[in-house]
Amino acid sequence: MAFSPRFLDEIKDRNDIVELISRYVALKRAGSNMSGLCPFHSEKTPSFTVFPKTRSYYCFGCGAGGDAVSFVMQLEGLSYRDAVEYLANRAGLQMEEDGERKRDEVRRDRVVAATTEAARFFHKALVSPSGAAAAEYLKNRGLSPLTVRRFGIGYAPDSWDALSKHLSAAGFTPKELEAAFLCRTGKNGKLYDVFRNRVLFPLIDVNGNVLGFSARRLNEADERKYVNTSDTPAFKKSKFVFGLNIAKSSEEDSLIMCEGCMDAVALHQAGFTNAVATLGTAITSEQARLIARHVNTVYLCYDSDGAGKNATMKGIKLLNEVGVGAKILDLGDVKDPDEYIKRFGADAFRRVIKGSTGQMDYRLKEIADKFNMALPEERLRAFELMCSYAATLDGRAEREICSSRIAAMCEVSMTAATESVEHKRSIGQRRVKKEETGKQMQDALGFGDRVNRDRVKLPAAVMIEERILGILLTKPELYREIADKLSEDSFVTEFSKKVFLLYKEDFENGRESVLSKDGALTGEELSRVAGMQAARQAVNDNGLDTLKSCISALEREKLKTDYDADIAERGIAALEEYIAKLKKKKTEG
Repeated sequence: MAFSPRFLDEIKDRNDIVELISRYVALKRAGSNMSGLCPFHSEKTPSFTVFPKTRSYYCFGCGAGGDAVSFVMQLEGLSYRDAVEYLANRAGLQMEEDGERKRDEVRRDRVVAATTEAARFFHKALVSPSGAAAAEYLKNRGLSPLTVRRFGIGYAPDSWDALSKHLSAAGFTPKELEAAFLCRTGKNGKLYDVFRNRVLFPLIDVNGNVLGFSARRLNEADERKYVNTSDTPAFKKSKFVFGLNIAKSSEEDSLIMCEGCMDAVALHQAGFTNAVATLGTAITSEQARLIARHVNTVYLCYDSDGAGKNATMKGIKLLNEVGVGAKILDLGDVKDPDEYIKRFGADAFRRVIKGSTGQMDYRLKEIADKFNMALPEERLRAFELMCSYAATLDGRAEREICSSRIAAMCEVSMTAATESVEHKRSIGQRRVKKEETGKQMQDALGFGDRVNRDRVKLPAAVMIEERILGILLTKPELYREIADKLSEDSFVTEFSKKVFLLYKEDFENGRESVLSKDGALTGEELSRVAGMQAARQAVNDNGLDTLKSCISALEREKLKTDYDADIAERGIAALEEYIAKLKKKKTEG
């Protein structure tokens, strides 16, 4: 799909990339650029850089890069066109018709509109006579009418097509309703509702958009307790945190993380306005990065069963990676927060929060609980595992504190614990360094390069091509000076030719390129292009002389490549001729 250069330039002009990215990433000045922790991978040392001059970004850690459009695509999970439309709306621009939308493509805004109308339908159904059983269920769960309204809770009628008929009458097409995970087409060709005879919790993002539903069964005979919206053009479960739209405004600088919607809603009603939920699944890296934009501390309150403990351990790890501290709430033999508050009240739950366990003590206790600590042999095995955990802690002070805990729990000296921890850390660091060195060598040689597969065969040519493209992307006005010396045929690798042709018109007009232009490049390809540009912005030799020198070097490399290819071709021809003679001789003999 193609938008005019004028329109794309307007999008970039009206959406300051520093201001846009600052909504998601805490940026600090770094010379003429801005830097921060990368929103696309977990890191503790900033490697994510925003370049105001070229209105682009690049992470020197994970290699993610691009412009305002690609940033919104990745962070919001949007298609290219939807990201352009998002930025146009944000800037108050009239959306330009691209004229190339696929007939079967469902727009994100139509999915959101259908889901929003469904939420209205479900809420009205809850307060109608048909929703009496659902209303009674919510009342028995202790939810007040005010809470029900605040979260927009609804009811899906026990009907095969009540919602389908309503939304069809409202102008939504079957394709839109299926894409929104609201309806399905049966074998008879008719639409039927996905959600039936269930209590509906709308899934609302931090911008107030209804993206989907978490539906709790009313009939206990139903095999599935919850039915959640699958991924749609508007909704990605791995990136969504229930209740964050309300919790983000809480006065608390923390979140209480639960497993399900009902737990989070119950906590809100009890006065804990910072409660959120992960829809019954363990926290993901995307959710951790989303949380890191809002708070510095999370209280993990998952169920106390095996799955809940695994989710807690994973949550601690992922939250730590994005700089969020994790604390663990111990509810004893009570299954979940909702039940705990019903039995003991909100004040008791506040005391649980005040007495929360730090992640260090939680991890050590988890290990100790697996062994009979009264037996020396068992205690020694626990000691080894505890020391292995302590060795992963970055701060020396943290490791010393953890070592003192280990010494007390395992009845050994502080010296023994400290020496074991530091020894294991030293071994681990050597292993990591060796792995990193191996990976760097492979990357340098081009092994595993999925973007430019010619790198492993033609590393020198690829390096020169990337320099040329990086200079032109940084200073497109230079192209007019060397236009007679550089064309698509000058490039050795197919990927570089593709990139050159994509931005050639911009180079010819001396115009700054929109890196995500037409959505022609994949995410990995776009990041590679952004890397080429970022590499040149880190140096000062981007003038005409450097560009001419690179073009001359590429010409020599191309001659060498063509010569090698000619030699190989002639060698293959000679071999084929020799084999043919042998076959002929054998036949005649």
